[in-house]
Amino acid sequence: MDEKLTAAVVHDMKNALGVLEEQLSILCQSNPEVAASHALCTSLRQKLIGFLTLYKGELTARINDVCPEDFLAEVRDLVFLPPDAPEIEVAISPNTPVIWFFDERLIQLALEAAIQNALRFARSRITLGARREGDFLVFSVRDDGPGLGTLEETPSTGLGTELCRTIARAHIREGLKGHVSLANADEGGALFEIWLP
Repeated sequence: MDEKLTAAVVHDMKNALGVLEEQLSILCQSNPEVAASHALCTSLRQKLIGFLTLYKGELTARINDVCPEDFLAEVRDLVFLPPDAPEIEVAISPNTPVIWFFDERLIQLALEAAIQNALRFARSRITLGARREGDFLVFSVRDDGPGLGTLEETPSTGLGTELCRTIARAHIREGLKGHVSLANADEGGALFEIWLP
């Protein structure tokens, strides 16, 4: 597909999601059951904006002071989960700092992408974690599925992983640059980590 046509289609999708999001926000006022659909629509629009930003190469981290523990709890609570979804728990290492400096909007986008991937494989549990490793804060998403290398009926595009890499690299401090890793966890399942300086 032509690059300009692709950009136009994606832009139209973003605008259509914006209109739908506004209509759902109005419906939420009279029907609380619509709130989950509104949250999903908002999340989809934000992800689409993130992908557009990545595509244009304009990703810049807006660094703020954030409490990692509160942040992970908020990410867990904001993720749209189907009724039969695995449990999502938060595990904070004792060495996790009370405050760290990062762009919470971008890191939320990265963690949501990792969580959505983990939901495809997890049997009963997904664990969101935080710990300090030297000069880095490490957020992790671990599932209890079969681990990396599992064949899928419908393979993923890999866009989520590339988005996470770009988000991590946008975090730079004192010559250190953020990065991501994806490996099999020692306890089984897949382990995604995003390292923030």
